[in-house]
Amino acid sequence: MRITCGTCGETFAALEDAKAHETLTGHADFAADANDPSVSVDASHADRVDAAGDNTPDAAPNASDGDAARPKMIEPPVRADLLAELTDLMGFGRNKAVRALHFSQADSAERAIDWIERHEDDADVNEPLLIEDESVKGAVKTVSKLTPEEARAKADELRKNAAKKRAEDERESERLREQERIRAGKELSEAKRIEEELSLKRNAEQRAYEKEEMDRARAKIRAKIEEDRRERRRKLGLPEELTPEELEQEREREEAKAKEMMEEVQRKAKAGMYVKPVSKLENLRRHLVDIKKAFVEDADAVTTCFNTLLTYLGNISRAPSEEKYRSIKVSNAAFQKRVASVGGEIYLLEFGFQEIVDDAGEKRLFLPAEAVDQVLLKTAGEELHGAITNPFFGML
Repeated sequence: MRITCGTCGETFAALEDAKAHETLTGHADFAADANDPSVSVDASHADRVDAAGDNTPDAAPNASDGDAARPKMIEPPVRADLLAELTDLMGFGRNKAVRALHFSQADSAERAIDWIERHEDDADVNEPLLIEDESVKGAVKTVSKLTPEEARAKADELRKNAAKKRAEDERESERLREQERIRAGKELSEAKRIEEELSLKRNAEQRAYEKEEMDRARAKIRAKIEEDRRERRRKLGLPEELTPEELEQEREREEAKAKEMMEEVQRKAKAGMYVKPVSKLENLRRHLVDIKKAFVEDADAVTTCFNTLLTYLGNISRAPSEEKYRSIKVSNAAFQKRVASVGGEIYLLEFGFQEIVDDAGEKRLFLPAEAVDQVLLKTAGEELHGAITNPFFGML
């Protein structure tokens, strides 16, 4: 009996050939050839067997079950124009042309012909080429259906994961913002520090320049006084320079005058009379006026300097024996910012402070214990208080 494949229409003379075709292609739809004379006999026999209640038809469902289990095999899709060119124009067999186009992934007939030349001796080069239907393969998926309880649990889990992810993102954003705030704060602090250092440097340079100007002015005054003295001596017919005897007499007169003034002050102090050291006080007042005029645009800095000087003098007046009140570290940041920035150290030097270097190599302004004058402290404090409270101080 001849057997025909219902899928591709190929006819086989033996059952073994049909089974081999099934193994190779996956085709399972076989039937007896209608042109075979033995079909009528077999068909009538089959009818008699069916009428007698034969169980052979039960095999059909098993075959269909096997077909469902096996993947669907199809001829691979290739370019129709190239296939027609190879078969119709060049005379190659369809199976060989399909194999060449598929395996070479040709985009031209030349590449397909090159593949055919290299595989001309392959045993299956003329056999039909069948591959799994990827569209069916991808569509066959097993999807497990969730119960309502499982679906709600899955949805809750997804919501929790989403909330957790949002919280983590927010924490990370807050951490980055905090880092940016810290960085900006450090940059601002560094900028302020640099500006303060530059300001102190500018103020120190300004004070040095003013001190040089003051020294030059004093030198001119001294030179003028000396020249006037020489001129007077020339007019009197005396030598321009004082003789050693005259110098000694001048020194003795100055000492006697100073001693007389000190005795007068002590006498009045014992009698309860308040005496101001006029010359010293005038020099201190002049320094205060110079500071106020030099920094007229920065009244707050001047007021801060005067208040700090008043604090220094007040501490010394209350505890003259305490050395810590009579010693000021020049490099101290508060002193530089409050006093030195507007030239207040000149006032302290005029008051009687001396520049020294301590054992640690630090420069200090030091007022010796024997130089503490309570009368001068009191009057200088009054002048400082007036300079702070009187808006017209030094302007008249």
